[in-house]
Amino acid sequence: MNQRILRLLQAWIAGCAILVVAATYYQAITADELATSPENPRMANLERDVVRGSILDRNGNVICDSVGPGLSMRVYRGPDSLAPLVGYASPILGKSGLEAAYDVWLSGRRGPYDMTGVLSTLIDQPDYGCTVRLTIDVDIQKACESALRGRRGAAIVVDAATGELLAVASSPWYSMKGLELAWDSIVSRDDSPLVCRATCGMYPPGSTIKMAVAAIALDCGVTSPDEIYECEGFARAGGTVIHDPAGAHGRVDLRDALSVSCNTAFVELGIRLGPKLHDQLRRFFFDRSIPLDVPTPPGNLKVRDAGVSGDAIGQLAIGQGDLLVTPMHVAMMAAAVVNKGVMMRPHLVASVSAADGTPVMTTRAKALAAAITPSSADVVADGMIQAVKRGTARSAARWGYDIGGKTGTAQNPHGSPHAWFAGFGVDGSQRIAVAIVLENAGAGGSAAAPLGGDILKVALDSKTGTGR
Repeated sequence: MNQRILRLLQAWIAGCAILVVAATYYQAITADELATSPENPRMANLERDVVRGSILDRNGNVICDSVGPGLSMRVYRGPDSLAPLVGYASPILGKSGLEAAYDVWLSGRRGPYDMTGVLSTLIDQPDYGCTVRLTIDVDIQKACESALRGRRGAAIVVDAATGELLAVASSPWYSMKGLELAWDSIVSRDDSPLVCRATCGMYPPGSTIKMAVAAIALDCGVTSPDEIYECEGFARAGGTVIHDPAGAHGRVDLRDALSVSCNTAFVELGIRLGPKLHDQLRRFFFDRSIPLDVPTPPGNLKVRDAGVSGDAIGQLAIGQGDLLVTPMHVAMMAAAVVNKGVMMRPHLVASVSAADGTPVMTTRAKALAAAITPSSADVVADGMIQAVKRGTARSAARWGYDIGGKTGTAQNPHGSPHAWFAGFGVDGSQRIAVAIVLENAGAGGSAAAPLGGDILKVALDSKTGTGR
């Protein structure tokens, strides 16, 4: 055979092989991904004919739905403080939040059958997206909204036993009505109403971190529940003197130190732990994102070097310095304490179902990490209960429920301190955790703790079906 013809035949065979491989790759391996991609023009055209699925709370209350096909028919029904989390689905602005994270379900591009395929086009029937049911309880969400109204901050409520997020509130919020027309003014605001502060806001945790430090010190064997600390009202860490705002506490054990938020005791524990404190704080995901249905930022835990200064360790032990975390990090820390040391994987979506009610997906409770030992968790929980009974969190007490809490007053370089409360409420088998932060609001005990108590009462009332 002529050499040139042979080369041409070989090139033709190679070209055919490449085409076969490419066709197999795009039609078999990545077909679903390409078909459901929002950048696929066919999907964008079909979306105009789809009645987008509803988003409901755990009890079936409508948070947002569509009154007709197409994104322009999307209606958000509240609560307003949930808007930064749920996000928007707009033909002009695109999608954000849960609307983006669950778009393949809500738009009907994924489900028990092809709701936007050729068959639906042939039979000329309207397409309906799937319904997404959240773990959110609208009544608890409204309690958080009431607590935050007129303030900048966030509140998050979690079922410690299951990881279900019962409320995720951010303030300020924005109105979904006329969002496209008001977009330029909203994005230019300096209070960032589009940010879901509860899951994405970054704050120094202040004294709420003492829950973790106490448990770590117990687990690492550098202290015991009965050790007595002599608090003279200040402690030296490296070249820095750290004061107790309330003055000298005298002789305190670990539970007392949690109750009165004794800086002296916790600076001492931090120095004993040294660089190990950083490594052990990783148990609480302070150096990474907590996995969730929507993207969340990692905590900012910078102290790593073996030769780190005592100044940095002292600041870290009381939740100051470079450490920044989200309110969700703090809520999950409190949840781990009341859940015998086990941090459950948090989630926002309980289930997804087709328009006819056929179940498509159900989320099951899963453990995320064994953050601390059960015995250490019990000691820390006792200290937090004492804080509500007679310590810095007294204003969180609510009749009829066992409530534990830890306050925080987090210094920040941009203004007045942020006020924190993190705690839990127990009633029978129910274990509910909460974290609330109020930006530039001052002392956690006076500003945040009473609001945290109100939220816990509503949450426990809702979960137990009582009204005490």
